[in-house]
Parts: sequence; structure tokens; C-alpha cells
Amino acid sequence: MAHETLTITAGLIKTGQTVKVTIEGESQMPFWNDDLKVTAILSLLNFIDIKHYHEAYHEIIKTAKAAFGMD
Repeated sequence: MAHETLTITAGLIKTGQTVKVTIEGESQMPFWNDDLKVTAILSLLNFIDIKHYHEAYHEIIKTAKAAFGMD
């Protein structure tokens, strides 16, 4: 297990907005850090109040399915 910090910067094509996320924690996968990414995704999803942002529901589901090869 290694303590890792990774920063992901992504441009959003639809809005032209750039989003930067920094994730820090203990990783069992020191090069790819996919375990930290999944933990961050799940944590962020738990903080979304779907009543305020229900438009994104279908896009979140579609993107998750594509990421795991289930589309």
C-alpha cells in the first residue's frame, strides 16, 4: 500500500469548462490508482442531492456503464 496523490484535469466539451480534481489516499494499485479513483467517484456520488441535479442521472448511469464495458 502506498500513499498517493493524483490530480485529474478534464475539459468538458459541452460547456467548455475545465474541472480539476485532486485525490489523495492509500492505494493498493500504486501506478494506476484505480482504487482511489473509484473511491473518489463513489464519495462524490454520495454527496449529490439528486433533487437539485436530476438532469444528470441518465448521463451518470450511461458513463458508468461505458467505463465498465457494460454499454
